[in-house]
Amino acid sequence: MHNAFRRNSLKIPAYLVLRLLSATLVMIGLTLLFFSVMYLLSHEVIPPQYRDAMFVLGVLLLLLGFVGPVRILYKGAQIPVEIKRAIMIQAITMPLSGIAFLFAGMMNASVYGVWACFFVGLLILLSALVGIYPLSKKFPDTFYIDEMLSIIKSAGLAGDKKNSSADKAFLRWTQGREGVPVGSKAPDGTVITMQGEAVALSSFFGEKLLVLNFASYSCPHHRKRISEIQTLMKKWQHHDVNFLTIYTAEAHTEDGWKLVDQYLSDVEYTNEKDFCFSYAKNINERKKMAEWLMEKKHFDMQLVLDSMQDSLLKAYNSWPIRLYIIHEDRVVYCGQQGPFGYNPADVDMTLEKLLGACQT
Repeated sequence: MHNAFRRNSLKIPAYLVLRLLSATLVMIGLTLLFFSVMYLLSHEVIPPQYRDAMFVLGVLLLLLGFVGPVRILYKGAQIPVEIKRAIMIQAITMPLSGIAFLFAGMMNASVYGVWACFFVGLLILLSALVGIYPLSKKFPDTFYIDEMLSIIKSAGLAGDKKNSSADKAFLRWTQGREGVPVGSKAPDGTVITMQGEAVALSSFFGEKLLVLNFASYSCPHHRKRISEIQTLMKKWQHHDVNFLTIYTAEAHTEDGWKLVDQYLSDVEYTNEKDFCFSYAKNINERKKMAEWLMEKKHFDMQLVLDSMQDSLLKAYNSWPIRLYIIHEDRVVYCGQQGPFGYNPADVDMTLEKLLGACQT
């Protein structure tokens, strides 16, 4: 019963919360714009208590801006770039809004207050429409608000990034955000089949398009989108498209960047003891995790293992998850870096363009 309660706690889709917040901010921004325009047209004087409120609000916004988003950008740990981009917008709009209200509150002329409301209204709209709403579109329906809070908490945003497991993971596994550019020669390397045979990745290249799916079981975003990638495979596998999953180093482990309670939403979850995973120390341990993925998620895509040197993960800059399309030995599609850049729908649209509309 305890597990059931924990599974249902905060099971509100994150995108809904962010879109509700966006809508609220849009209403506030439009209200401020309407208020300022009406005062400008009527030539009325803003009451002194309004200016006092602007001064107090300005101080609060400045403080919140600098101890919140500004500090996160300069002192906080690494986080997924989509979340970081939204925070960056807030780091701009909150302090500027605070400065505008603070300045208006200190000036005797009411016209400053009117223009401050107009300026802040525009900044709030910018915050909602350029920062928060685009972030909501990156989240799948099954990504819940408690999971987003877990990512933020586990990254150690409020603490010293030198002690952040998230920061260490990003430094260990990634080289920036860019993948292998479209048109480039696809990197080759050794993969291990589930039968233990070492083969060249290029042995899977050919005339047929090849969708490469870099992933691991411990990436929650991949687990949530497995049904999408398998539906994609079933749609295209009879249309000259092959699919191959390369099982890489784990995304979130007990001895790495741990996400608390990340498995509670998975139907196969039993207890915490059974779901404590560490980085694989040898190829057999990596194979066991791949078998776990295939069994627990009924994953029937062809799968091979990256070497213990993680050469392909690094060559394709594919941590924690990423999608590619290879034709012969060239990259024809490079998906955005996961977790939130991982989007099977983009692969589907690319295949439509490359091969034409799929016959149903």
